[in-house]
Amino acid sequence: MPQTPSPAQLRLEQRGRAGELLPIVLLNMLLNILTLSIYRFWGKTNVRRYLWRQTHFLDEPLEYTGTGGELFKGFLAVFLLILAPLGVVSNLAGVYLEPDGTELASFTGLFYLFIFFLIGMAIYRARRYRLSRTRWRGIRGAMVGSSAQYALRYVFFWGLTLASLGWAYPWMRVSLFTRIMEETRFGDRAFRVVATLGPLYRLFAICWFGSFALLIAVTAAVVNFSSASVIIEGLADEMTVSPWLGLLVLWPFFLLFWLPWYKAREINHLAAGTSFMAVSFRMDVSVWNLLGLMSLNLLIVVTTLGFGQPFAQLRVFRFFCRRLRMIGDLDMDWVRQSSAMAPSIGEGLADAFDLGAV
Repeated sequence: MPQTPSPAQLRLEQRGRAGELLPIVLLNMLLNILTLSIYRFWGKTNVRRYLWRQTHFLDEPLEYTGTGGELFKGFLAVFLLILAPLGVVSNLAGVYLEPDGTELASFTGLFYLFIFFLIGMAIYRARRYRLSRTRWRGIRGAMVGSSAQYALRYVFFWGLTLASLGWAYPWMRVSLFTRIMEETRFGDRAFRVVATLGPLYRLFAICWFGSFALLIAVTAAVVNFSSASVIIEGLADEMTVSPWLGLLVLWPFFLLFWLPWYKAREINHLAAGTSFMAVSFRMDVSVWNLLGLMSLNLLIVVTTLGFGQPFAQLRVFRFFCRRLRMIGDLDMDWVRQSSAMAPSIGEGLADAFDLGAV
C-alpha cells in the first residue's frame, strides 16, 4: 500500500507552456472566424483540457471531461429560455410604457435587478459545471447548494455594499466565499472555511479613507494649477447644486488605486481560513506580483483583441499554483466518489454574460 505523502509533497503545479498552447489558440481562432464564432464552445473546451491536464497534484494531472456540445447546448437553452424572452419583454415595455412615466422607471429597475440576479446564478452554475467535469484520480468535484439562493445573497450584498458606500464589501466577500466553498465537494468530502472579518476591515478602512485623502489631494493640486482654472470654473458651474456630489462620483475611481493592496491581503486571508480534511492552505500574494499579473494579462488581452485570453488564463493558473502551500496530511483512502447530481449541459448563463474566460 502506498504511503501517505508528507506535507512537503502536497504541491499543485502548473506545467503548461505558452509554446504548447499556441497551436490550440491559433486553430481556435481560425475556426472561430470560419464558423462566425460558433466554434468557440469547442475551442474553449480544447483550452480547458490543456490547462487541466497540465495542472498536477502529487505528480498526477487533473482531467477535464466536459465537451463543446454541452457548452453549446447550455448557450442555446439560455438564449431561447431566458435571453430571447427578456429581449421581447424589454422591447414591449419600451413601446407600451410612457417614456417619462413611473411605470417604465419601475420596470427598468426591476429588469436590471433581475439581470444582476442572473449574474449571481451564472457565477454559481459555471463553477458547478466545471467542478463536475474536473477529475483527479477518477474522483470528481461537485457543488451541493442552490444557485438561486446564492444569487439572492449576491444581489443582497451588492445592494448593501452600494448603500453603505462600500463598507459592506469585506463582509460580502467573506460571506459569498464561505458559502461557495462550503458547498464545494471533492468526492464526498467538503471544504471548511473559518475566516474572520477583523483583519480585512482594518485594511479596508485604510483603503477607504486613503481614497478620500487621495481625491482631496488631487483636487487641491488641480485647483492650484493655474492653467486649469477655466476648467475648474466650468465644473463648478455644472455642480451648482452640490459640489460635493461631483467629488462623490469621482471617489470610486480613486478607491480603485487601493484595491490591489486590499485584494492581495484578501486572497491570503481567505486561503488561510480554508481547509480540506486535515489539510490547510496558505497563499503568498503581494500587491506587486498581483499588479504584475493583472497588468500584463490586460496587455495580452487588449493587444491580441481577446484572442490571447488563454495565455492570460495560463498565467493565472501558474500564478496561484506557485503561491499556494498546503499543510497537513491527506489520506485519499477516505475520499469516495461524489453522489451529487452533475449538470447535463454547460454554463450558458456565464457565456451569455461573458463571465470567466476559460
